[in-house]
Amino acid sequence: MSTPLVSELMDNVVVIAKPKDIISKVISDMRDYKAWVVPVINENGKLVGVLSYRDLLERRVSLRAKVSSAMSPPYSISQDSDLVKAMSKVLTLRVRALPVVDSSMSLVGILTREKILKYLLDNRMLPRTSVSSVMSKPAITIDANEAVARAKWLMIRHGITRLPVLDSGKLYGIVSMRDIVERLYYASIPRRSRRGDVVGTEDDILAAPVKAIATTPAVTVNETDDVYTVVNLMLDKGISGMPVISGESVTGVVSSYDVIRSVLKPYEEIPIEAKLTEIDEDVKPLVEKVISNYMAKINRMTNVIDVKINIKKYEKGGEEKRSKYSVHIMLKDNANTYTVNEVDWDPVNAVRYAFETLIKRIEREINRIRDIKRKGRLRGGPPSE
Repeated sequence: MSTPLVSELMDNVVVIAKPKDIISKVISDMRDYKAWVVPVINENGKLVGVLSYRDLLERRVSLRAKVSSAMSPPYSISQDSDLVKAMSKVLTLRVRALPVVDSSMSLVGILTREKILKYLLDNRMLPRTSVSSVMSKPAITIDANEAVARAKWLMIRHGITRLPVLDSGKLYGIVSMRDIVERLYYASIPRRSRRGDVVGTEDDILAAPVKAIATTPAVTVNETDDVYTVVNLMLDKGISGMPVISGESVTGVVSSYDVIRSVLKPYEEIPIEAKLTEIDEDVKPLVEKVISNYMAKINRMTNVIDVKINIKKYEKGGEEKRSKYSVHIMLKDNANTYTVNEVDWDPVNAVRYAFETLIKRIEREINRIRDIKRKGRLRGGPPSE
């Protein structure tokens, strides 16, 4: 596949933050300029972090807090990389945009999924197939009367950014991660509320029915529509995904991520050796999705070199035998090798518990190294007057 360099496709960065900037100002800019990913740079223009709606939803810090308290470690793509490399990184990290850097790690631009889709569309590189063959299924949905807190939990748990909202089994609308973040962060600022918004405290918003903040009607596509129709609609409406319907039923969700994955015939940048032979076939797709979501998060935290995942099933009990699942993960990055073991009756939960333990260990190591560097700078700095 002959493709252009990232430098030929990247856009100028409209929203940039510094570690000491206040969250409220950055969120306001993200909303005004429709930016999902904000590069964070130091005084020398070097990329030191990334702030996204996912970070804001998961970490939930005060509007008055500094960007450094919510941002993720920096991830990026070189301006000299080609589009195939960039698409692979989008899939591996599961991100909406990639900060683009030069050889000195200075920020020079940003590459969005939308820009990638536009190139694929214009150059007739999309698969000639129906959306049903590329969409994510089954769709993870939420009832219109369930609480916003439930929607937040589902998004974090499944690593997704939008949920079709159902009322009596029929599509009512859609709620996105952006919808929840903006309501939560501006909960204490009623004057910023718009027609139809829920106002009040954070607890009020989390307890409100999700239909109160859902966008309705939702933009949809039929599962028989072709991929070119879907991408044209995404770009025209300025959205990154939508429910897929058949009759009155929601059969899946299609996103720009799904389309890029179908073009690339997805492969992992980091080799993952996963032994899932003891998992039932009907459960295996869910286990694989959980692994993919967690690996995307870890890849945004550290430079992963190798991963091995082993799941073993064994019987417990007497007459009524039950299967327990043991999950072993070995992950190696540039500095450390981490190993975790977790056991649970449910294989999906066992995998989740193992990855949550792993992420906590990686976070502790990142914080330890950060503290060492900070103390070193303090000791090496000029004496106080």
